Amino acid sequence: MRARRSLFQQILIASLAPMLVLFIALFSYSLAARLSDAQRYQIDLGERIAENVAALIELPLISGNDQQLNDILKSALQGDIIALRVYRFGDSKPISVSRNTANGPGNTISILLEQRSIALTDAITGEQLPPINNILGRLELDISNAGLNALQSSIIAVSISIALLAILLGAAFALRVSRRLSQPLSEIQHVTQEIASGKHGSRIQHLERGELGELQRHINDMADAIEAQQRELSDYVEELKLAKGKAEEASMAKSLFLATMTHELRTPMNGALGMLQLLAKSELNESQRHYLDIAKSSSEHLLHIVNDILDYSRIEKGDMELEERFFTPQSLLGEILQPMQLDAQSKGIVFNTQIDPVLRRIEIRGDETRLRQIVINLAANAVKFTHQGKVDVSLEQQPVDAETLQLTLRVSDTGIGITPEQQAHIFESFHQADNSTVRRYGGSGLGLAIVKRLSELMKADIQLSSQPGEGSCFTVVWRTHYRKLAAQAQENTVDDEQCFSGLTAMVVEDNPVNQLLVARSLEGWGADVITANNGAEAISQLEQHHADVILMDLQMPIMDGFEATLQLRRRLHQHIPVIALTANTDPETQRRCLNAGMNAFLSKPVSLEQLRNSIAEQLP
Repeated sequence: MRARRSLFQQILIASLAPMLVLFIALFSYSLAARLSDAQRYQIDLGERIAENVAALIELPLISGNDQQLNDILKSALQGDIIALRVYRFGDSKPISVSRNTANGPGNTISILLEQRSIALTDAITGEQLPPINNILGRLELDISNAGLNALQSSIIAVSISIALLAILLGAAFALRVSRRLSQPLSEIQHVTQEIASGKHGSRIQHLERGELGELQRHINDMADAIEAQQRELSDYVEELKLAKGKAEEASMAKSLFLATMTHELRTPMNGALGMLQLLAKSELNESQRHYLDIAKSSSEHLLHIVNDILDYSRIEKGDMELEERFFTPQSLLGEILQPMQLDAQSKGIVFNTQIDPVLRRIEIRGDETRLRQIVINLAANAVKFTHQGKVDVSLEQQPVDAETLQLTLRVSDTGIGITPEQQAHIFESFHQADNSTVRRYGGSGLGLAIVKRLSELMKADIQLSSQPGEGSCFTVVWRTHYRKLAAQAQENTVDDEQCFSGLTAMVVEDNPVNQLLVARSLEGWGADVITANNGAEAISQLEQHHADVILMDLQMPIMDGFEATLQLRRRLHQHIPVIALTANTDPETQRRCLNAGMNAFLSKPVSLEQLRNSIAEQLP
């Protein structure tokens, strides 16, 4: 690429180019006119000479005196005349004279030779007779180009000299004008570049007069304004940095608080829900079972609120990551909806679930936990705002290609409905229809916001249709990969109460309630149980006893679960399946578990079904 011309060069070219074009046009026109005039002069000169010679040779031509005619022609051979030829009327052979010259004839001039008119008078009448014109012949004159060429050369030389002088004078003038304009413009360019690069103190020092000076002053004024704004902006940025630092500190404190509170809440809730599940297996009368169901529903409701707060915080921070694994879709509408069914029955409303039969024979790919969360939030919301009628939850499929399905989750109710104005904000955080709704129905206002965010992460489309007083319908549509279940594949759950007979399991847990819960559950399934209160005790016992599976808490005194698993893998060189049990659910904790050598991850509170199935998956 050509180098970019400087401002001086651009101005110089802009000054010279039109002047040169105009000068060349005028010069060319003037030179052509002068050359044409010179040629015309030569022709005129030749014609005058020819007329003079014709007058001289008229008498010899009439009398037939060829000698006199030849002498006259020879005397006329002067200057640029190089040949004369006389043709008598009716003769084709001329009487000619010529001379040698270096330059050949340039132009030939031919004129008719006529006898001059004589005034005659009639002798009888005395009247003047009309003149008699007799053509005597023709005269040809050859005139050389030597004089013309010399004249034209002189004209060209003088014109070129004048042109060069004019060009030099024009170039000098253009150069002066260019410098006069380019210097202040270059200074303007330099100052504006410095201002653009952040040197806001730069100013134009040498101010011109006229419009250019006005421009320079305006640029200086602009620089003053920019500098003032920059100072204000710098002060504002410093304030923002301080505010950002405080906000980050507050965010870290909030995250730490949420993580701590989540762990502290999930740990006792794991024990409470687990004991309620164990209690449900015992013999209870109708009243006791009713009370148990209420306690279990209340505990699950509290867990739901805790999960919403934690998940919303993770989504806002961008820490939410979706898992991608195959699972059976009927699990979305299985036991997870039983609490909603109980709530619906207590309110006297019908709760229906329907799944496409095709979905019972396939596995779909996605994050099962987050899909369940969407279903639970939408179903719980429908039951909450429905007083009579029914709630319908359905899962439908439509093939896209050999590996892809389009799934449609639809949750509809005959509840209070949502106005169009309220629908515009229904997916916003901490939003409910109005204050009366909050007072009457409770809730955190995060459920639908989480559903919206999770749908976006799944690249799913969520739609709402509702009429006040008639009910609402939420529809979630997304695409996923699928595969057919093998013929021998059955439910992954293990229902046999003695399914782990002969199995030795180690429970590493510092919380006595949770330790007792997991131990009693394993013993109920026929397993032998070894317990440890921390990682150090677990390593010590594993040096003496064998275990088929280890259920490992993470946060423990003396030695945590991460370090215990690392020592198990590196020092003892044992490959016993290790299942993490923790109240921390963030992705970073899961990655640390996998990096430490753990095989699976279960978040507290853990249902007995989840615990049983996870252990079964790790056994050979």
